[in-house]
Order: sequence, then C-alpha cells, then structure tokens
Amino acid sequence: MNKILNNRQLKTIQNFWRWIEDNERNIYTAMALGIRTDEVMQHMERNLNYVSKRLGYIIVCEREGVKLYITAFGQRKLFPKLIALEEAMPKFTQLIPIAFIKPITNKEPYRNKQDDYFVFSKITVKISDLYLQLDDFNTTSKKINITVFHSYKETKKLYEAIETMIAFVIGEMAFKKHVKNIEIKPIVSNTTGLLQLIELDEYIAYLYSCMAYKRITQ
Repeated sequence: MNKILNNRQLKTIQNFWRWIEDNERNIYTAMALGIRTDEVMQHMERNLNYVSKRLGYIIVCEREGVKLYITAFGQRKLFPKLIALEEAMPKFTQLIPIAFIKPITNKEPYRNKQDDYFVFSKITVKISDLYLQLDDFNTTSKKINITVFHSYKETKKLYEAIETMIAFVIGEMAFKKHVKNIEIKPIVSNTTGLLQLIELDEYIAYLYSCMAYKRITQ
C-alpha cells in the first residue's frame, strides 16, 4: 500500500471501491443504457469527494466495455491518492476502472475517423473531429500554446471536453507537463497545414528532438 497516505485516507479509498462494487450494475446500466444517469453520477461524485474533492472521474462507453477513469487532471499533489486507488482497485465484472488518464496507444481508428464518441454532459465529441495548430513553444519551460479547431457548438462544457480529449491523447501527466494554454475555434474549411489532434504527442516529441539537435550543433 502507498505509505504516503494515512489510515483514514486509505479507508476512504477502500470505502469508495466498496461503493462501486455494491453499485456496479446500476453504474453500468446508467452509462450503457442511459437509465438514471444523472442520479448515478451525483452519487459517484459524492463518494469520490470523500477521497478528494479535487479528483474527478470520466466514464467512457467503448466497444470493450464501460471504462471508469479516475483522474487528478495532472495535479501532481494528488498522484499518491491515484496510486493508492490503483493499488486498492478490485476486479469488476461489468466496469473497467482505470486510475490516471493514460495516452492512447492504438491510433489507427482515430486517424481513419473510426473512433468512438466521448459522451459528456449534453456534448458528444470525437477526437478525430479535432485539429490543432501550434501557436507557441517556450524552449525554457518546454510548454506549448495550441489552438484546437472543432465543428461543435462552442460552450464552456466544450472547452472542458476538449481539454479532456487532449489528456486522453497524450496522458494526463504529459498534459500537465507540456500544455500551457489552449484556445478553441470553429473548424476552417481548409485543414491543410493543421495536425490531427491524435498526432499531438508525436509533434511534442518532434519539438523536443529539434531542441536536442540544436544543442548538439551549437
């Protein structure tokens, strides 16, 4: 078990997973079939708040099942609690729990626009519908400013959804490390010169390699 957390904190984590176990069927039904979704999500948030009010969750319905992501949104101070959650995680029959948002590894469905929609509150978003341009790369802080182009109705919820999509593409730890600022704009008619969002991690690696090459040749 994680030695950084005290017994009370570890107990709240055990209680959280026990609640998930007791309500697994209701959670699955709410997410997969849309039955009593708001009620279930309110109970989920309340029980996760006992662990930390700064932790969040994202539920994604994919072909392989309903995935429950527990995230610190890149806040390093919360990583010990995420690690403890991961260590205490039981096995479920209908849910697939995941601590930390980890980067997507199989990119082909996204490049071919065959990816699934992510469902948020009143918003559905596909990663393959999002494009980006680099606005700035600070070689000192090694952080980027980007603009993401989309084809959805622009709301505050959309901005939060796009932030989440970026975290899924590069992982929440890399998101915190590399991304300084995000702007969102409606998609332009000609996307030539723009990158697909799914390519962001490769582009960050390219920027780092350019920095390394510059140091070598100086």
